[in-house]
Amino acid sequence: MAAAGRSGVTCFLVPGIDLETSIAASRLSDTRSCVFAAAGIHPNDLGTGPDFGMEGIPEVLIGPGVIAVGETGMDLYHERSAEERQREAFLRHIEMAEAFGLTLVVHSRGAEAQVLDTLGENVTVPVVMHCYTGPVDLAQKACARGFYIGFAGPVTYAGNGRLREMAACLPKDRILAETDSPYLSPEPVRGGRNEPANLVYTVETISEALGEDLDSTARQLRSNSMKAFQLCEHRRTDLIYRVFGNLYMNITGRCANHCRFCIRDRTDGLGGYYLRHAGEPEERRLRGIAALLPEGFGRELVFCGYGEPTMRPLLLRELALAASGKGYSVRLDTNGTCLLNMSIGQVLDMLEPFAAVSVSLNASSEEEYSRLCRPEDPGAWKSLMDFIQLAGARVRLEATAVRYPGVDIGSVSELAGSLGLPFRVR
Repeated sequence: MAAAGRSGVTCFLVPGIDLETSIAASRLSDTRSCVFAAAGIHPNDLGTGPDFGMEGIPEVLIGPGVIAVGETGMDLYHERSAEERQREAFLRHIEMAEAFGLTLVVHSRGAEAQVLDTLGENVTVPVVMHCYTGPVDLAQKACARGFYIGFAGPVTYAGNGRLREMAACLPKDRILAETDSPYLSPEPVRGGRNEPANLVYTVETISEALGEDLDSTARQLRSNSMKAFQLCEHRRTDLIYRVFGNLYMNITGRCANHCRFCIRDRTDGLGGYYLRHAGEPEERRLRGIAALLPEGFGRELVFCGYGEPTMRPLLLRELALAASGKGYSVRLDTNGTCLLNMSIGQVLDMLEPFAAVSVSLNASSEEEYSRLCRPEDPGAWKSLMDFIQLAGARVRLEATAVRYPGVDIGSVSELAGSLGLPFRVR
């Protein structure tokens, strides 16, 4: 990493090729803010069982530093697994990438046409054709679909003018530079172990092929990388995240309160996750995540994100049922004002899957609540009190308050006690 920094390389993607290396890559990403991970099973490393060795991959994908699914794809050059088996495993990876909203890093050696056919026309996440050396017409077809073409050390080899010509004819905003370390060292250091510092040779070669100065090419390639891997201003929203050992689902960005202490007004996320919503997340993605959740016996899954979960009650109930069916104890974190928009029967149906509910009290009177939580609806405080009575008779209910200037923790605690609720300070 120090050598890479001296070469101007400051951001790293470490891909897994099986479960063990995917876990290692994720753990490495936890130790360095500039290191990111991809998790998946390489087509040459598929397990022999029906799950291809992928059973633990969804759990790895929840890590805050994991930004891609891969290295996945198909390899008909070595063909260590049958083509149809590789295709089935590849489709599973595509499903995971689309559910989690992660970039797909694709290996396609000797199988470029088959990979494009399997990907189809409607993949909803960025696709990187990793270390591409295939036909130029298929690269152009991939670019036309919005995919990215990654060039590694082979583009620098004297006998590989074809790759340099390919780089020059593709859209500039669709090409990437990569290393494939520890393999495929560029021409000046060919034969030795490859490492990220050597990326400079690949960038120089691409610059020459494009007929542009090195700085302009480097800026373009970096910009392409940020977009391809959904970093910086291109960040995707994490719909599932892990904090203090618990899993959380972030299903909406809407809320009818505008609390003075709301974390959304201070940061885009927490624990390395990006939780801010540009719009409502697709139900298809949330259902996909619920279907891919690892078995959760003895674990808790909490519906709490950058919005009020009960704003999507039917979806909330559906996802909670799916999680409880996998053995999770499901908890709802809510501001408790859902009776403003729902009937008692609808609220009871929504609460049915939940083992526990945590309700944000934060005040000991309607006046105080209006000042601190700034609800859009003047009936919010009464709705909250009614919800506490309704839910408290049916689920394990606790009241909470945020430690914040102006929140009278003592008075809120006293109110919670009078309502028969355990109380917790957040």
